[in-house]
Amino acid sequence: MTAVDVLRLIFGGLFVLFIPGLAWSYVFFLRKNIDWIERIALSFGLSIALVPLSVFWLNWLFDMKITLLSTSLTVCGLVVIAAVLILARKYGWANSTFNKLKTAFSRSQKSQNS
Repeated sequence: MTAVDVLRLIFGGLFVLFIPGLAWSYVFFLRKNIDWIERIALSFGLSIALVPLSVFWLNWLFDMKITLLSTSLTVCGLVVIAAVLILARKYGWANSTFNKLKTAFSRSQKSQNS
């Protein structure tokens, strides 16, 4: 086994088995709610649950073949979605968007009742 293979195993394992779960652990739990040991354990568990389910679901629903490229894109997509949700919570995008939708929905309900 060469050094390149060892590095590929280490970084590939982190990419698939740790990074998506770490991102989603920050979505589900705020920074100060759990300590770093719990976050690391939760990251492995979430990654082991999310990545195969996402890959198999995309294969079943969209007939997307399970390849290295599709799996890598799925993992990147999971991380990007989690990052967008974290940023939305941090900058209040979710609250402002929810309030706009709520206002628009209540206006449409009032116009239908009139």
